[in-house]
Amino acid sequence: MSSNWRPPVSSGDGRKEVLLAGLKQLTRPIITIFLIGITVLGLINVYGDASDVVALAQKVACRGATCTTRTTRIERTPFAHEYDLAASIPSGKQLTTVSSTVKCSRAYILIGDWTCTENGK
Repeated sequence: MSSNWRPPVSSGDGRKEVLLAGLKQLTRPIITIFLIGITVLGLINVYGDASDVVALAQKVACRGATCTTRTTRIERTPFAHEYDLAASIPSGKQLTTVSSTVKCSRAYILIGDWTCTENGK
């Protein structure tokens, strides 16, 4: 047996093999860019400025009224933020303190507008 031996080549003209090789070369960079983009979106959701999200959570905790809130716990993940807030809601001449857990998430998992809901509702 010679050292120059090669397996038999298909009877086609090789276009199919060239096309598949080109697709492999194109697919890897596209998948890599997609995964890097998803990672960046997740990092932005966790480490980005969340002042607008906190304001939405406070509005939900105050049940639409103007009140002061105290944050007792914050949990930020790529998919949602969760806040435990103690809201001092005016009721007549007194203030009623209500503790609530507010969960905020984006409309489309990692992108879109933030919406907040009180847990259990």
